[in-house]
Amino acid sequence: MSESVVSGAELVCATLARAGVDCVFGLPGTQTTGLYEALRRAPLRSIVATHELSAAMMANGYYRASGRLAALLTIPGPGFTWALTGLAEATLDSAALLHLTMQPARSPGQQFQLQALDQAAIAGPLSKGQYHVDHAADIPAALAAAHAQAGAGEPGPVLVQFGRDALRESAPPADVARPSSPPLDEAALDAVLAALRQAGRCMLLLGQGCSAAAGLATQLAETLSAAVVTTTSGRGVVAEDHPLSLGFAFAGNECGTLNALVEASDVVLAIGCKFSHNGSRGFELRLPPDKLIHVDASAAVLGANYPARHALCADATAFLAALLQRLETKPARAGFGHDEIAQWRRRAEDERDRRRVEPRIHGVDGGQPQAFFAALRHALPRHGCLLTDSGQHQGLARRHFPVLCPRGLIVPTNLQSMGFGIGAAIGACLADPARPVVALIGDGGLAMSGLELLTAVRERLRLTVIVFVDGAYGLIRMQQLAGSGHAYGTEFDGVDVAALAAAVGAAHVRLQGDAQATLAAAIEAPGVTLVEVRVGDSVPMHWLRAKSRLRGSRLRTWWRRRHR
Repeated sequence: MSESVVSGAELVCATLARAGVDCVFGLPGTQTTGLYEALRRAPLRSIVATHELSAAMMANGYYRASGRLAALLTIPGPGFTWALTGLAEATLDSAALLHLTMQPARSPGQQFQLQALDQAAIAGPLSKGQYHVDHAADIPAALAAAHAQAGAGEPGPVLVQFGRDALRESAPPADVARPSSPPLDEAALDAVLAALRQAGRCMLLLGQGCSAAAGLATQLAETLSAAVVTTTSGRGVVAEDHPLSLGFAFAGNECGTLNALVEASDVVLAIGCKFSHNGSRGFELRLPPDKLIHVDASAAVLGANYPARHALCADATAFLAALLQRLETKPARAGFGHDEIAQWRRRAEDERDRRRVEPRIHGVDGGQPQAFFAALRHALPRHGCLLTDSGQHQGLARRHFPVLCPRGLIVPTNLQSMGFGIGAAIGACLADPARPVVALIGDGGLAMSGLELLTAVRERLRLTVIVFVDGAYGLIRMQQLAGSGHAYGTEFDGVDVAALAAAVGAAHVRLQGDAQATLAAAIEAPGVTLVEVRVGDSVPMHWLRAKSRLRGSRLRTWWRRRHR
């Protein structure tokens, strides 16, 4: 074979590297041995997870922590199906990744073939696009197109299926031109500029699509003296200790004060948010069309849930750079003063804290969750990243943890998969090894995904995993206590966190004494450290249970009397 011709498997690796992909997550199998042999010699980092679901979460976390794509590599059949929840999470949370797999067996004339599934049909609703490659010569163009599609518009997963012969054939490497970004609509941009100049008060609503444009977004907020609110995925785009930021104040699910802020604003400029269920507070957010300017990289997002006076399909960075170039000086009728923002902040925090029922966190002063997250915030550097699983701990983090940098808080937003936290945190560590990364999970999530710590240890990552241990699926248990006063199916024997840490080769500490010092030491330590935090019922939780049981008892008494 000449030096200018390579195998299809080698061509896959070369094309990925040329597109800027440097990490591949997955598990090897019979159908992918050729690809793994090519990976062994390629300038790509291959991460072998314990199973494909975690590998998909790693690729998700890698993208959401960095804005760069990673590849997920699975065998067809069981490897493909185990990754599906990870694809669904990536789809709903706008995380780009490339899912590379093999086409299922399809020998003509034979039925009931091994692992034969209609993978294209199964993955259809969970992927932005699909590519089927039967010949090695088609690999560069297909992978380049898949890579571009995954990151364009609303980011998401793209599936690429290779035929068996495609990886065995030989073909020359080929450079494929990257598609250029469409130019900005100058007329629409001028219309947005005119609306902003006429507005006295502007509210900025920033989503995950603004993560790469944090500096420009902050500059625009300061130029307009705008009140800044974010979606959960957009938190930290403007640091939440900035005097114009209300991101931390609106970190709960309440919407009354936010709707009042919209009423007090002349215009709402929403950038990089798709107004999903969680991004719109369960669609309780009220946005009059005549006030809304919506900018997003996906045309499909614009007008989907909230019609807008002006809708502009554009990348956030390109839009903000062009807008700021035109908006050289602050408009004469400029907006919200810092004192007024502080008043809105207090009002929002009062609403957020009203009727709050939270567990007791052992090892911090007073057992208050806010004391724990204050200690964590002081221990984690500003540029550090906190990732959570799905559960009660996530709600506490969103409510009590100020986010001071873009991509500083990553949670499973619109699918809410348990098992997300550890895998996504491993991906975040690999995306930027110098950045401190903390995963916060519950003991239910640890039972589900704890063996993935083997991967973190094997890859010599620096990762802190905080485990809230209450022997329960805490969020669902709380809902049961509120509804009936009884828990059922949500309590279990807890995981021995110290024993698990020893088994996988990680360090272990319990939170006691000086919480901030304990957390800081764990974050600064090399390798993987598990921090065990005991969580118990608080007095408000005991009252919640008692009131629910009493209410149920009164209803039963009324029912019996009525039906004697």
